[in-house]
Amino acid sequence: MKWLTSETRSAIFIESRKNCRLVFSMRFLLAVLLIILTFHVQARDFGGDNPKRDSLLRYRNTVDTNYIRKYPDRFIVTLSQSLRTYDIRFRQTMTEDSLGWASPIMMSNLKWSSGVALDFDKLSLTVGLSSQPYTNEELRLKGKTKYTALGLSFVLYRFRFESSYRKYQGFYDTRTAIYDTLQDSTWTYYQDPDFMARSVRVKALFIFNKRKFSYNAAYFNTQRQLKSAGSWLMVGNIYDNLFSTRTSLIPDSSRYFFQQYGLMNHAHLQGISFGPGYSYNLVIWKTLFVNLTLTSGFDIQHRQIKTSDNSYSADYWKIGAAGDFRAAIGLNGKRMFLSVTYRQDYNSYVMQGMTIQSRYHAVDLNFGYRFKMRRGRLYKKLNQNKWYQLI
Repeated sequence: MKWLTSETRSAIFIESRKNCRLVFSMRFLLAVLLIILTFHVQARDFGGDNPKRDSLLRYRNTVDTNYIRKYPDRFIVTLSQSLRTYDIRFRQTMTEDSLGWASPIMMSNLKWSSGVALDFDKLSLTVGLSSQPYTNEELRLKGKTKYTALGLSFVLYRFRFESSYRKYQGFYDTRTAIYDTLQDSTWTYYQDPDFMARSVRVKALFIFNKRKFSYNAAYFNTQRQLKSAGSWLMVGNIYDNLFSTRTSLIPDSSRYFFQQYGLMNHAHLQGISFGPGYSYNLVIWKTLFVNLTLTSGFDIQHRQIKTSDNSYSADYWKIGAAGDFRAAIGLNGKRMFLSVTYRQDYNSYVMQGMTIQSRYHAVDLNFGYRFKMRRGRLYKKLNQNKWYQLI
């Protein structure tokens, strides 16, 4: 290769590194799939012809009734008031920023919204319905955020799968006052009504102590925790996040500092994350409960970046970080329940000279009732169905 120029050799080396990273990522994903397939084969071997056997252990998948009360014959309706926010933070290390102009935080402007959740045995469906109207002053100062939310969850032996779809459109920069100091009666935050954040996520939780600990009792109300208990968790996420707008995701006054990313108007971020976690239910008098859940792990991320003037684009894989935190407190009775829950999802995307961090926050006030269902023909067929028994 002596006849090649140094620039050509450098380009070949960079391209080889990219190919090696891609091959490594594909091999890693294949290994994960093989592990899951192995667990599935073991589940069939352990379970035999009896679908009620546990998927990973040789004894039946039962719970300790001194700790957990199930409600497989109740139709559960939960009404909720929710305050949900989504903030996307940009940081750069390419240009000196002594005044702090180059760290915008784009925030959604959502008010309290209404929602409903329908639960039956192993299935859960949640829908966001409507939000409080904005005042003229709120619209002028921070703008409006359009919001759509949908969630579907189900249980599979020791696994719980939670899928969600969220879409926000309309963001404002919470740090506008740092670079816009001429504040008067007409002053407003920097607003981008075209800034759109869309998130599709599937979360899988493996619960080690399912016999005495109920994750559902704190967040889905299909069960009750009667005595205090906790469990280690193994958590995995598959997600697809998209941030887009017309001109740039970064506010006008900060674009200079971000150099090639200044006119970035498209960031498509996909990933698979997994790691350990722990959850604990503290129960008093079989009714009052407090739950804390914390998980963390690392991401295998695919990133696609584009600018509005086509001056820069990137498409590559990289390792990142992810984490979730949840908390709940409430009263969980035989028929009625009342709770307050908090959820936070976190992802970090570190790039060459820039970092994007996304945080989803949700506070929910929940009130629900477990309606007793008549054990008719449809109910019996559902519970006798072998495919339904598998979950």
